[in-house]
Amino acid sequence: MFNAEFFVALSFFIFLGLVIYLGLPKIVLASLDKRSEDIKKEIDDARNIREEAQKILAKEKKNLEKADSEVKNLFSKAEEHIKDITSKAEEELKQDIERKKKQAELKIEQAKSEALNDVKRKAAELSFQITKKYLEENIDSKTSTSIIDESISDIKKNL
Repeated sequence: MFNAEFFVALSFFIFLGLVIYLGLPKIVLASLDKRSEDIKKEIDDARNIREEAQKILAKEKKNLEKADSEVKNLFSKAEEHIKDITSKAEEELKQDIERKKKQAELKIEQAKSEALNDVKRKAAELSFQITKKYLEENIDSKTSTSIIDESISDIKKNL
């Protein structure tokens, strides 16, 4: 009756009684409950951190989109500015070319006028000298002096 199995069973029941008497199940349960609450807090903290990170990510995405739109806006303004500058430069170049063309035409016209006046003057001088020589050779001195004086005054009037 009191064999080894009996003592093992008796020891087991004594052990169980002692464990229950000392409150070991309450201690184990309290420890497990505490550990469960700690895990729950860590999960809640992780969830809060994740939500904050998502908020920050959304905010930074908005900032990035805003910066992208500002960059696009700046590029479009820069392109418009370049077009304006280019068109103004082209217009100024056209005006400069036109002004220089007019100046060149004016100088050509002045040179032409001066050349024509020079030719007229030389022709008048030459005709005067030819006439003078002809009259000196073919007219006597009294008549020639009066004719020469009249011709000189007529030529001067015409010039």
